[in-house]
Amino acid sequence: MTVHRLLSGALVLLGFASCSNEDENWEIRCEYGTPYSKFLVKGTVTSDKDEPLKNIQVIVRQDWNNGVFPADTIYTDEKGEFKTEDLSIGGINEQKVYFNDIDGEENGGAFKSDSVLIKDMNQKKLEEGGHWYVGKFEFSPKGSIKLSKKEKNRED
Repeated sequence: MTVHRLLSGALVLLGFASCSNEDENWEIRCEYGTPYSKFLVKGTVTSDKDEPLKNIQVIVRQDWNNGVFPADTIYTDEKGEFKTEDLSIGGINEQKVYFNDIDGEENGGAFKSDSVLIKDMNQKKLEEGGHWYVGKFEFSPKGSIKLSKKEKNRED
């Protein structure tokens, strides 16, 4: 039993010893045997009348996240455009992009939230990978993300 514990401890130490941050391109906490990739998500958010929507909150995160990996939050500009760059520890296709109107009526009305899975977006490979690095990818929606207005509550 003691021999098994010693061997297990030695194997664990060997696994951590193989990780190093001496490489100047080292960008993530080294996790032995964990594939990772860089990805860029960009696109445009409009109303259902094709008007660009500014200040729409765009969140890119793992679909199953529960706070394990931090979400990347950005906002659309005056043209309704957004662009984010992130580092994925897990699979790219597990990412989801959420669109939320957080300013209420300031943007010409309150708009309903929406989301899209990255695997349902257009994909373009920007950089080849190697070893545990899978590569860099660009994802963009098929057309603009169209948000429809929320209906105002009627008081009877």
